[in-house]
Amino acid sequence: MAETCKICQKVYDADVDFNRHLKAHKIRVIEYYQQHLPRYDLFDNSIINYKNKEQYFSTDFNNKNNLKNWLKTQSLEKQQEYCKSFLIKRKEKKNLEYTPSQVELRSVLSPSVIYLQEIFGDYYKLAEEIGFKNKYVYPKSLDNLSKLQTKDSIIYIDTREQKPFIFNMASEVRTLKFGDYGFSHPSYDGKLYFERKSISDFIGTLSAGYERFCREIEKASEAKANMVIIVEESLNNTLSFNYLPHVYKKATKVNPEFIFHNVRELIQKYPHVQFLFAKGRKESVRIIEKMFSTDENFFKYDLQLCYDLKML
Repeated sequence: MAETCKICQKVYDADVDFNRHLKAHKIRVIEYYQQHLPRYDLFDNSIINYKNKEQYFSTDFNNKNNLKNWLKTQSLEKQQEYCKSFLIKRKEKKNLEYTPSQVELRSVLSPSVIYLQEIFGDYYKLAEEIGFKNKYVYPKSLDNLSKLQTKDSIIYIDTREQKPFIFNMASEVRTLKFGDYGFSHPSYDGKLYFERKSISDFIGTLSAGYERFCREIEKASEAKANMVIIVEESLNNTLSFNYLPHVYKKATKVNPEFIFHNVRELIQKYPHVQFLFAKGRKESVRIIEKMFSTDENFFKYDLQLCYDLKML
């Protein structure tokens, strides 16, 4: 889309040419937009922070707290109107096919699935009306799950796993075609695998190791297997890993925005993939054992949503 300079009225078709042109006026890109095309946070009226052109013109708030606080001041009808409009715009701009998951929404300036469920009564029904395809159903309760007879159960640990979990169930080391953990049981279809990631592994995999990781996901897709990438860190911490000194020094060339852009792309591209952020190794072990020791089809649920609701 062509851009007309507000200073001299010259027209440029490409952003790169326009940005180069601004140097002649001795003004930075951020200063140009904030001075000549100012946009303000709907909650506190502060100038919108400029990161890039797309972000600047699509953002209504500078942070999630301002979004939450603004929504609290609005009527239910206004809350619904704003959130529905946000979802429609995001679907069109990003060409999304599937209903945004908890991880997707929590990693952008948006209310979570939990909030949307609360104000609309049925988030997935709303999403379907907008034109999304639903991969999941909203969890009602996961309290009374049917237990498998664990005497015949074995958790398979891939031979390449360098820091394997220690389980309270029988385990066996063997070569897996994909993932770090699989499962065997007479009544189990074997279509669920876990890929374990420390936060540093996660950052490396979703940046420098991205293409290789996509190839592994493709293998799981060809086998029609579901894969959970379980990260040994809370989602909040992972979303702000650039503020974690013990982590960020190992990944100074990337930021959370870049990493979670890739996460969202994978979630949309591969319906059989989910990301689940747990609070440490013990929690990760507990979740894997729970999902491997019942006959529930967990993959019909958004797993991060279940975890955030304390159902998993």
